[in-house]
Amino acid sequence: MGLITKDMHNDKGMLQLMLFLFATAGVQSCHINVTSSVILIGSPLSASCDCPLFRNRKFDVIWKLDDDFVSCNQYSNVEACAGSMYFPSFNKTSGLLQCYISISDGLQLIDQISIKAGYPPTPPTNLSCLMSITKNLVNCTWQLQKDPLLAENVTLSAVRSENNCRTPTSNEYICNALKGENFCTISRQYFYNTRELAVRVTVQNRIGSATSSLCLIPFQEVKLEPIVIKDAKAHKDCVTIQWTFGKADFLTGMRCELRYKIPTEMKWTRPVEISTDVKTMDQCGLLAGTKYDLQIRCVRKNLTGQWSEWGPTTSVTTMESVPTGKLETWWRILEFTHDSLLKVQLMWKQLEKNRANAEHLWYIVKSSSDVNETDNILCNTTILNCTILLPTEKKNVFIWAYNNAGPSPETEITFTARNGTPVSKMQVSSNGDSSLQVMWDPQWLAKGYLLEWYKNAELPNCEIYWKTEQEESRSSILQDIHPYKRYSVRIYPLYTNYIGMARETEVYSKEGAPDHSPEIKLTVNKSQAEVRWEPIPVQKRNGFITNYTVFWIDPSGREESSTVNGSTTKCIITNLLPLTTYQLFLMSSTSGGSVNGTVRTFQTGVIDAEYTNMMILIFILIGFLIMIFMIIICIMKCERMKSRFWPVVPDPANSQIQKWTSFLEKTPEMTFNISDVSQIITSELNIVEGWQGKNPPLENQVNVNSLEYYGHASSKQTSPEVANKWRHYINVDTVQYAKVITEGYRQQSPPTSVYVRSDSTQPLLCDVSPSPQKYENTWFHFSNHEDNVFLMEEEHMKDFPLLNALQLHED
Repeated sequence: MGLITKDMHNDKGMLQLMLFLFATAGVQSCHINVTSSVILIGSPLSASCDCPLFRNRKFDVIWKLDDDFVSCNQYSNVEACAGSMYFPSFNKTSGLLQCYISISDGLQLIDQISIKAGYPPTPPTNLSCLMSITKNLVNCTWQLQKDPLLAENVTLSAVRSENNCRTPTSNEYICNALKGENFCTISRQYFYNTRELAVRVTVQNRIGSATSSLCLIPFQEVKLEPIVIKDAKAHKDCVTIQWTFGKADFLTGMRCELRYKIPTEMKWTRPVEISTDVKTMDQCGLLAGTKYDLQIRCVRKNLTGQWSEWGPTTSVTTMESVPTGKLETWWRILEFTHDSLLKVQLMWKQLEKNRANAEHLWYIVKSSSDVNETDNILCNTTILNCTILLPTEKKNVFIWAYNNAGPSPETEITFTARNGTPVSKMQVSSNGDSSLQVMWDPQWLAKGYLLEWYKNAELPNCEIYWKTEQEESRSSILQDIHPYKRYSVRIYPLYTNYIGMARETEVYSKEGAPDHSPEIKLTVNKSQAEVRWEPIPVQKRNGFITNYTVFWIDPSGREESSTVNGSTTKCIITNLLPLTTYQLFLMSSTSGGSVNGTVRTFQTGVIDAEYTNMMILIFILIGFLIMIFMIIICIMKCERMKSRFWPVVPDPANSQIQKWTSFLEKTPEMTFNISDVSQIITSELNIVEGWQGKNPPLENQVNVNSLEYYGHASSKQTSPEVANKWRHYINVDTVQYAKVITEGYRQQSPPTSVYVRSDSTQPLLCDVSPSPQKYENTWFHFSNHEDNVFLMEEEHMKDFPLLNALQLHED
């Protein structure tokens, strides 16, 4: 260690070496010093970290209490943050105090110590010592404070003494109570029955101690053993009881008490003081035919001892007697059978114990009032209801309660009509988790009210609960109601000779979340989804369904929801993206809570089937409208449509061509000049020669007038010479123009005159082609040459009336 010099203390390697040497050689030499490891809460605490290895060397000390660093201003030397620290008030019940030194790699733990804080113990309470006569022991008990912060030791000391326990007369008896125990037993050798005994109980912990003391004479502080009933016999309404004190029979001056109860009841009757002179007694005033549990306890008379524990239970049943009083009854019609019989359910209340006079009863229903008849029995049962069949004209039946002693007085049940006036208002509300409060407005002339309730979820075979209230009653409490169950509550006003109509409502005493949310069914389209579900069964709703909420989540995590009424079983989600996967679940809610259903995953499609169907329907409607529109047009434009699709073709047999031919055979006379031609003329052809801008015909060309040529076309045959002349004529360079003037068709305005210019060097109608044009006629084709033109004779022209009409005849 002496090799370590001051210049080493800043060197990281040397510091680690020192720590290693410290850890291997001087582990026990470094520790934390505190004033005490167990202190009073709120008291000051000082501590120092002592390390001989680092004396006379500067280093930083860091303190931690549990997981928190201690502030540097709590150190004794604030500037240097030295190795001692001070808490002015330690307010924690426990803590781990740790001392570190700071090195370049972090903190190095030097030592740690556990600090506990608490309070001094409190004196024991309820210290008592009782002598057991049978065991000849003194048992002492006490009570300590609960959950002490510090561990405690309990010691009992007992010593025989005198002068009010101020002067001990023998050695002290010590009893160390085990942990968790609060009693000690003093054996007989350490006390006298008739002399004083000083008892002291001390509780001690690390902070301090507390003591409680008691001075007693053992024989005066006696607790008897439980008293045993030897025998119990019943006669009429009384019970004769005998008991024994066991090993304490030699004692005199005892006080004893008797208590009893019916086994089905929880509470015992008030204890009755009994005489102990003869150790036997008669207890009368009990209910006939009823089972009772009996117990006895005793204490020494005029002494400071304690009551003994209640003795073992003894059971006895009193003798039965005839039931008294009439039964309280109610009825309801279930249905009419096919044979006109009435199915009726009868109900009655159990007789009170003081009227039943027996532990068990059975009930007989008859159609006549003679209890001794055996032929008219409709029902014989031990339960409180019965279903019978009666003719529709039957108006009453009779019922009796039986026991071994005989029948009760008869009770008549009359089936009166239930058409009276109902109560004007009824309100049912919760009166806690297991009861309901019913309130109603009084009904004039009503002699009482009957309330009927049952669990709605158990229909139709539900158990009916009912009770009656007096005429002046305005409210009633219905007991034994199950929370989270729906009840139907009815109230009937009872009149003198008939029953009022019922007023009914449904209610829960307490509502909660449904047991589960219903399973959903999905119908998915391109942009929407229809969610359907079945209603939750009534027995699993646990309340009135206020609403359903549908949640759906898109792939990005965005959540949306839609809420519908609790009576609705479907929801339509819109504005969904096509080809997108969604997560969906249904939440069912009541006023008592909500529950989520199973998460479903679905994907929207490309084409919305509903949208497609709608578009198909639209196209069908549009087509239908177009068809109707076309039909209307066809009807309105019938003639025009007919001429468009079915044009009128002239019948050649009925044409006017023949008339035109006979008329045109006559040679018309020119009585006017060509210059006076008007548009009244049906047709006119003008031959214009030598049009300006054209070259005159050559000298060697033959000038043949077309009109003259038509005039010489009367011969049967055309000679080659003439034909050659015609061909020579049409090949000249002279251009001729034709002007056709026509009259308006059917009073329409005639078109303007149109000049048609032809640059063709071939004569008109001379093109002989396999398919003639509109202006050609195959009859004009020459048999030997394609460019020849037939010159028709007049006898053939009548077969072409239109061409014949174009002929001009001159004088």
